Amino acid sequence: MAKILIVDDEESVRRIISIQLKRLGHEAFEAPDGPEALEVLKNQSISTVVTDLKMPKMDGLELLQRLRKSHPEIPVIMMTAHGTIDTAVEAMKRGAFDYVTKPFNQADFLETIERAIRSADELKKEFQRSRSFLKQEEKIIGTTEEMEKVYSIIERVANNQSNVLITGETGTGKEVVGRLLHDKSSRRDRPLVRAYISASQPDQQLSYLFGDEKKLGCLELAEDGSLYLDEVGAMSLEVQAKFFDAITSSEFESPKGRRPIQCRIIAASDYNLLEKIENGQFRKDLFYALNVVPIYLPPLRERTQDIEPLVDHFIKIFSRKFDKHVSHIDEEALFFLIQYPWPGNTRELENCVEFAVNLASTPVITKDNLPRHLFSSPLQSNKEKNWDLDALAHRVQASKNQRLSRHF
Repeated sequence: MAKILIVDDEESVRRIISIQLKRLGHEAFEAPDGPEALEVLKNQSISTVVTDLKMPKMDGLELLQRLRKSHPEIPVIMMTAHGTIDTAVEAMKRGAFDYVTKPFNQADFLETIERAIRSADELKKEFQRSRSFLKQEEKIIGTTEEMEKVYSIIERVANNQSNVLITGETGTGKEVVGRLLHDKSSRRDRPLVRAYISASQPDQQLSYLFGDEKKLGCLELAEDGSLYLDEVGAMSLEVQAKFFDAITSSEFESPKGRRPIQCRIIAASDYNLLEKIENGQFRKDLFYALNVVPIYLPPLRERTQDIEPLVDHFIKIFSRKFDKHVSHIDEEALFFLIQYPWPGNTRELENCVEFAVNLASTPVITKDNLPRHLFSSPLQSNKEKNWDLDALAHRVQASKNQRLSRHF
């Protein structure tokens, strides 16, 4: 069940949509205008907002702008009349999830709602990553040689047009790298459109990317900017074929006919696409067309020297957020963080530190403040569980030495 906020100055429209959503098992909230919508958002954990474009007091575009600042993790669907479709397209370029035209087809409208709900978790994760992974010089926190290679690639290729394929386990920061590639390029003032492929049903992927008679697809919305394809491995084989044709010919078939591709393609995948190729689930030609500039993000367990600076960074973030005076982590607690395999990578570490800062009653995080699962992870081998303290101390000191060396 999702909590959905409907914002429209027409009570009858709000009521009809509320009834439809409740039949699907969702909880609906209503607001007649933008200011009341913002009040609802202060008191409810809303997962999706559906708002009309033209309203008194505050129109849909202004509400969208407020939400992008205060609740960037919430997908916003814009409702519009046929005569204002251009404004709705502009809203998408400003960050709206999608738009629907009045009077709308019930099945299409409800499918858009469900797609937004499915993408809400990804939007929340992307917001958390983007607020937490960046530090000085807009770099992803990391001091290892592998991460320095990532920084170097971003700096060198950000401003060219070559396709990029970012791979790595979940939680390693692929979407943050995609955003950096866009923000460091000459396209920074143009749209960065995020296409959540896995959140779309296979039979909707074609119209989602290429458009249909009712709305523009992601390729057109990203004009002169960048198109970030999240989880490209979730594309159906039919869509893969059409997308390969599009990027190799630099044109795609839209309801308006053949259109040139005028955006930079940045694809990402948690999956091992080479295995998908062997299993007949991903096209080899599309893989090579996307993999012009490969960027691999190593898992956190392979760069344990980055754990301490990440922890320090997250402590600062959550101390400010919760108005606490936590300053650092003690060495015993750090031992356990370094020996844990981190299947959720940096995102999991961030959640762990948030938990610890919440529990800490002193300026120092101790072992007692850490989540219990760190001490009994089934993912750890017996050898890892039985590491001696000398070995752990050596790893912690190596981390400290590497950090100190960067200051001289």
